[in-house]
Amino acid sequence: MIFREFDSRSAKPQRLWFLALRRAAWMLLLMAVGVTAGCGGCETKQSTKQTSKEDIKKALDKKEKKPPLEIGPLLSQLGQTEPLGQEDSSEDLERGPRLLVKPGHWTPTVQRMKANYEDFVGRTTVGLYDEPNQPSVLRHTRYTYEATRPVVLAKGRAKRVTGEIFVPEHTTGKRIQATLINRESGSRIGSRSLSLLKMPSYQYFIVVLAKESSQYSFLKVTDTVRAPWEEEFEEVSSPYYRVVLADGTKSLPLSANALAWTSIAYLIWDEVDPTRMSAEQQEALVDWLHWGGRMLVNGPDSLDTLRGSFLEDYLPVDAAGSRSIAASDINSWSRVWSARSEGKPTVVLEPTRPWSGIRLKPREGSRELVGGAGLFYEGDVGRGSVVVSAFQLAEREFINWPGYDSFLNAALLRRPHRQFSEGAYGGPRVAWADYGSQRLDAHLVTGLRLFARDAASTANWQRVETSAANQFGVLDTTSTEKVDRPGGVAAWSEQSPVSLASRASLTEAAAVRVPGARFVLACLGVYLVVLVPLNWIVFRSLNRVEWAWIAAPVIALLGTWTLVRMVQLDIGFVRSQTEIALLELQGDYKRGLLTRYTGLYSSLSTTYEVAYEDPTTVALPFPAEDKNPLKVGDRSSAVVFEKQQATRLRGLTVSSASRRNVHSEQMFSLAGSLRLGTSSRNSKQVENLSGFHLRDVVVVQRRRVDGKLQTMGSWIGDLRNGSSAVLGLTLLDLADGKIPFSTERKQAVRSSFSNHLKLDSLLKLAFQFPGDNDPLQKHRETYRLVAVIDQVLPGSEVSPSASQIQGATVVLAHLKYAPAAEPQPDTNSRSDVIKEKKVN
Repeated sequence: MIFREFDSRSAKPQRLWFLALRRAAWMLLLMAVGVTAGCGGCETKQSTKQTSKEDIKKALDKKEKKPPLEIGPLLSQLGQTEPLGQEDSSEDLERGPRLLVKPGHWTPTVQRMKANYEDFVGRTTVGLYDEPNQPSVLRHTRYTYEATRPVVLAKGRAKRVTGEIFVPEHTTGKRIQATLINRESGSRIGSRSLSLLKMPSYQYFIVVLAKESSQYSFLKVTDTVRAPWEEEFEEVSSPYYRVVLADGTKSLPLSANALAWTSIAYLIWDEVDPTRMSAEQQEALVDWLHWGGRMLVNGPDSLDTLRGSFLEDYLPVDAAGSRSIAASDINSWSRVWSARSEGKPTVVLEPTRPWSGIRLKPREGSRELVGGAGLFYEGDVGRGSVVVSAFQLAEREFINWPGYDSFLNAALLRRPHRQFSEGAYGGPRVAWADYGSQRLDAHLVTGLRLFARDAASTANWQRVETSAANQFGVLDTTSTEKVDRPGGVAAWSEQSPVSLASRASLTEAAAVRVPGARFVLACLGVYLVVLVPLNWIVFRSLNRVEWAWIAAPVIALLGTWTLVRMVQLDIGFVRSQTEIALLELQGDYKRGLLTRYTGLYSSLSTTYEVAYEDPTTVALPFPAEDKNPLKVGDRSSAVVFEKQQATRLRGLTVSSASRRNVHSEQMFSLAGSLRLGTSSRNSKQVENLSGFHLRDVVVVQRRRVDGKLQTMGSWIGDLRNGSSAVLGLTLLDLADGKIPFSTERKQAVRSSFSNHLKLDSLLKLAFQFPGDNDPLQKHRETYRLVAVIDQVLPGSEVSPSASQIQGATVVLAHLKYAPAAEPQPDTNSRSDVIKEKKVN
């Protein structure tokens, strides 16, 4: 203790006073220390509290502070990005997710962007790159390829920037790189890179557009989609389809360009407001249908919403009120699809309670699917079709029925019937019953066909086993993959028969030709006549004969200039443009698929730009020959496919005295259609409402007589716009690729007094119908028209312009299709070969 007790009575007064003073001093000292300590503590606490508030404020400010631009990853509209698996390399794992693409097809993409502080104007570029971070060179060309489009972002508003990217069937490219560039500064704001995940040739998309798309998730596990296959020492093949479940109440993942729909095989429509689609998307869907797409419509929830929409004219039925579907209503139908030619029949579908549905009133030309009961109807739309159901497509008892997968495969998707067998490890194997060697043939997976890409082409994927004796004399068996076309059916290809035939015509048409002797003598004769007698007569009549001597050198200069202008194309002193095109049409449809092959020649080094009016146009450099033009030390040049107010392919460099080609495709609108009609005397006739004059018109009919196919033909010749011609069909022999009516063609050339481009290679293909390589389509088409338009169709412009332009367009119109063959149930079922495991 500081203070101790004492006895005041025994202490002296001075001592008491001193002790009291000392006690007071100690108390003051302690109070001072306490006060000081207390104030300091308060200040420390207050300071700490203030510092803590400042730190929190700074942290919140830092958290709230956003980058000037938010740039999301580049995604496929259909497949999105795919996570990496264990089989991927460490380099791939570092790069992150992959972009799902189908080689040879234009992949629709979307990228989310947002400007946080001010408006942004720029452009986005997308290119294909090799591993060493070098742009990938297009096969057999000297060009790299880059796609660009404008980006305009309003402050504070997120935007989905859409586009298309192209990955060729044959490429060294490994990844896609997307870059955003500021228009004013030219600086690169951000760059995103994605590795590629390539779909196999036989795999396509099934797109589900539904208000409750999760109801259709069962499709992913069906045998129709998965195509199970087990084989010893063989990798498991990928599913036939990737199922895209799209929420019909949100932005629909569909491209506005029909040429970006080629990887979609089927579309399921369930309670979707058609006005949610833009006009461009609606037009693209209808284009897709005409070229072979198949659409399944859930009738009870969709027919009313489709009334008065852009799809109403293509529906096979009308709604005629509600109905209740009981077991007795579907008994006969389910028995058809429960039957099996091998194994035991599956269970007949017997609903435990009546299903709610609608009554379907079929329209003219529609057909009921096998089984009757008024449950499903289909109608043709060009090459494609639309199916409508009377009850819910996702009805639980329906999809859980053992016969459902057979009906889904053969009736709803219109594919060949199948046969199940037991795999090497006890699992199921399923293959086509009639096309065993074509199990992974894209022709049997999708109905889409584009003549310029698919004519006379195969698209199978199979394993080929070869055996050879090793050094010890023992046979070693090796298995290799044989892929006809990495992109499958409807893939863009520079090696397709149509592309090769067009290239041959371009090469011949653009060849350098020396003027003939007759042409030279004629020009010399005209020159001498003008120089001597005509010159003398003119000035003799003016009584100024001496002026004839002055005019002679002027006439000589003019004659030389005229002669050079007349032969300059032949001797290569100008820029020239040659175009071979193919216009494919479907029935009464007024839009066609126009494929252009354009050859550009220049006597001096020139950089060309090709502009296209239609925004759906896609274009690429087209190789002049099947070899690499780049030698060691040569540098590639970049071509840019630009989509702004106009679609352009720019940067196409052509060296002196050489030719470069461009391949483009677009949907081309006509004034009307080419259609098959009936004359006043009830005879078949063809009507031309296209807006163009056609020459060398031939209509070909295929029909079956006594079980054999016969080909009939009618020569029409010239068919002007607005006119019609009655068909006079005679038996044709198209063996060995012959062009029919060769005598009539030669006579037409002689009578026209004009030089036509030689199109024999392309015409031979136009008269070929699908064969055994395409079993589902080889018997469908019954009437076809083939003709020629002697001009370059409008819609493209080359800059700098050429002084010599020549071109021709082959017209191929599919006038009429026969109904598809009746669908057949599977020969057996999964349960016949896979036994249920007993649970102990």
